[in-house]
Amino acid sequence: VEKQGALIGGWLPGWGIFVQPVAFVIFVTAALAETKRAPFDLPEGESEIIGYFVEYSGMKFGMFLFTDFVETIMVACVATTLFFGGWQVPYLGPDGFHFPWGSEILVSNLVYVLLGISSFCFKVIVFCWVFMQIRWTLPRFRYDQLMTLGWKGLFPIAMANVIVTAIVLYMIGGT
Repeated sequence: VEKQGALIGGWLPGWGIFVQPVAFVIFVTAALAETKRAPFDLPEGESEIIGYFVEYSGMKFGMFLFTDFVETIMVACVATTLFFGGWQVPYLGPDGFHFPWGSEILVSNLVYVLLGISSFCFKVIVFCWVFMQIRWTLPRFRYDQLMTLGWKGLFPIAMANVIVTAIVLYMIGGT
């Protein structure tokens, strides 16, 4: 997260979404599939088939449902941390805002901490909202479509992204 605090070109936050957009798309797709939420809810399929939840009722069923929501929130937290600068607010340093055009707004340490916490929470909420929009919009994948997407689509793109990133970092001498 600390590395994402740098500015690209003096004005664009160095967040992972701007540095690695391909990795972001791959991560979000794989994370949605891992949380088993629609359109990747193949194990449950509550609307079409009777899933394994039929044996549970009351609080047992509620705990299964609760873990689905916790998984979604945790994936949103990881995506925020890796790709959206975590707690960082663009142009905000420990002593205040420092804008690229030269103006400054000084803030106290308490305001700095509260802005960081609020920023992280806001980004997580936005990710949860995006995940819900995807769930409500896309139809369910069949199992063979999901396997094809993973092995013939996402995996080769991810490997190519790793190789290209390694080559670029080697060429520019970065770490």
